[in-house]
Amino acid sequence: GNGVGKVPQRIFAPTNSRLPNTIPLLGLGCSSFSTFFTSGESESLTVDTMSREHSAVKGWIETIRHAVLNRGINLLDTAPWYGHGTSEVTIGYAMDSILIDHSESDNSETPKIQTRKREGSLPRSSLIINTKVGRYEADPLHQFDFSYDTTINSVRRSLERMNCTYIDVIQLHDPEFSPSLSLLKEETIPALIECRKRGWANAIGLTGYPLEVQHQILFECQGLSSDGVVFDQSLVYCHNNLHDMSLYNDPCFPSLNDGAKDERVDEKITYAQCCQHSNIALIAAAPLSMGLLTKAGPPAWHPASPALKEACAMAAKVCGSRGVNISSLAVMYSLSQPQLGCTLLGMKDVRQVDIAADLAVRFCGVNFNVVSNSNERCNMHHHSDNGAILDQVLTRRERMALIELLDPNSGPFATVSSNGLHRWDGKHEARKFWLLVDGLKKDIADNERKR
Repeated sequence: GNGVGKVPQRIFAPTNSRLPNTIPLLGLGCSSFSTFFTSGESESLTVDTMSREHSAVKGWIETIRHAVLNRGINLLDTAPWYGHGTSEVTIGYAMDSILIDHSESDNSETPKIQTRKREGSLPRSSLIINTKVGRYEADPLHQFDFSYDTTINSVRRSLERMNCTYIDVIQLHDPEFSPSLSLLKEETIPALIECRKRGWANAIGLTGYPLEVQHQILFECQGLSSDGVVFDQSLVYCHNNLHDMSLYNDPCFPSLNDGAKDERVDEKITYAQCCQHSNIALIAAAPLSMGLLTKAGPPAWHPASPALKEACAMAAKVCGSRGVNISSLAVMYSLSQPQLGCTLLGMKDVRQVDIAADLAVRFCGVNFNVVSNSNERCNMHHHSDNGAILDQVLTRRERMALIELLDPNSGPFATVSSNGLHRWDGKHEARKFWLLVDGLKKDIADNERKR
């Protein structure tokens, strides 16, 4: 790999016309287009202070252009939460120079929300642009808003910021933080269905860390849309990783379509199988587990237990001793899963795009269908069916490192996998957040009283 070549495309959701037919193996996670995860930047950019002339913003626009035009990474995943708007605005700046002006391409029925003239050469249909609703401001008191009106207004604002006539998949962001499931059912989801009906979005997606919360929402919300289909896509993160493959190997969910033919109703299946049975397409994010699977290690705010952080540091050492980069191995491990359309990775500059795209290019020509029967899949230990795929891609050195990492008895993840510390408790993280909010509200009330 040397910075050339386009990322391969995979067939995606052939039985759901609302989703794209093909999808790049590697997608651009756009949380990096913000001064979000960085500290000590000269200043914090906001939607009000940013401009396309700002040096950081210029770099981000160049990164998007390079990913889309030179490396074939034509899926962008963003959210109003990323940089509290800076990520979406940056995508809009990039689209101005990537897409052809809509007057020459899109049909006249979509709302003309696009505000600026575009000067690129690609049709809108050649890109996949996904964003989210529900999580917005840095201030904990205003961070989440799942109400109907805010949701509709947010989608409209995303279309304006990104200067693109429609969104491919509009996703419910981190619903484990919703104060109640009924709020999602009565307000947020009807608003998303309305946006899909208006043509503002082609499809609806679900996100969030705890798989059990995603499963509960899918299970409870099936009847809310007139045609019975609410969610077209599910985005999971950190469960398709070297230390946590629970997406495929944790059969703890009842099937979503109860009483479906040849299903024993009490039989429990994995989250990946639930999605497969219900025609919900899967995408995974954070193959590096938000910094855990890197030489540098995770940021201070990372929710993983000390035991998991230690296991990942140990894994990085194992790779280092074999002359292998743990991040490269972790990305390829995620890219090799046959049930996934796409893996999203945050890439903040052209160099990072090239490193990741070079890894994805190694999958060109790989046959993703060399998998065993899906029913045998859940009996296998840590792996799904990616072994045969990785054999076509990894060097001998990388293969040896991977075997050592995944050894169920002596590998660095053996202990955390057996005692359940290979992942963190997403519902607990949400409860912690609301306790913080209650405390802040109490402080405010106390100060009001003192006046």
